Amino acid sequence: MRFITAECPHCGKVLQLPDDAEQVVCMYCAKPIDVPAILKKQAGSEQEEELFVYWMGEAKRLMDDELVAFCADMRQFTAEKYPPAFEAYTVRLAPVINTYCKAAENGSMVCAAEEFSEFLMGKYLEHFQKEGVKKNDSKFFDYRYTVVAFLIPGMLESRHKAAYELADHFLAHWNKEYPKNPLGRADFESINRGFKKKLCFITTAVCESLGKGDDCAELNAFRAFRDHWLLVQPEGERKIREYYLFAPMIVERIERNPEREAIYRSIWREDLEPCLKALEKNQMEDCAQRYESMVGRLEQRFLPC
Repeated sequence: MRFITAECPHCGKVLQLPDDAEQVVCMYCAKPIDVPAILKKQAGSEQEEELFVYWMGEAKRLMDDELVAFCADMRQFTAEKYPPAFEAYTVRLAPVINTYCKAAENGSMVCAAEEFSEFLMGKYLEHFQKEGVKKNDSKFFDYRYTVVAFLIPGMLESRHKAAYELADHFLAHWNKEYPKNPLGRADFESINRGFKKKLCFITTAVCESLGKGDDCAELNAFRAFRDHWLLVQPEGERKIREYYLFAPMIVERIERNPEREAIYRSIWREDLEPCLKALEKNQMEDCAQRYESMVGRLEQRFLPC
């Protein structure tokens, strides 16, 4: 006979139970305890723990350096090129996520998400350091695009609850590491819809909230600024594509906020109206700086989970 440590299933107190007994009485609550049932449960827990460790190790092995090093070119973020590029990436990522989900099924989903997201963030930071990627580099913006348009929606393609948990935990790690360059969660469908739905963009959403039509003078002025000035500036095309990627996420989160009308009015008063006045004075640089500052501030406020 040996004794096992276990909790009473009735009162939760810790007991020492003889492993050869059929039934004992809890010394705290005086209720009967089925000892074989306790032993079976513990054996199952040990097996689940072994499976968790195995599948987690496999998922980490599959998330190799080549997959972490993948960096999408933000200049390819178009309605025609994004879907096939995403599909090709998902084929490579799917074995990792499916294996990770097997680990989560054999343990705590939250613990699995925290362990793998911490591992994954560490892989990215290690790669950035090795390649000399800095926060202000155009390469960093491409990696940021890769994470939000490929990695996160690639995780969500599995439709598994553990994958959603993983996405949220990874984004929490990213946003803690890069608070001025935060990311939000979006799936492939919502990103792809952004190419077609004009109301995804911040300026359009604000103008609509103020009762201005899609063909109003304000929107036409901003579109002319985008197409005829910003687009031909150094890094202008990349900035426009970045706005197209993150603006739908920002607007989606504002739309869910009960104070959305007040938020839109504030954006108009503090950002867009001064931008418009700068355009009227032909102060293009001033408009560009104000608009970029606005987007950065809204990203930090609304993108983090």
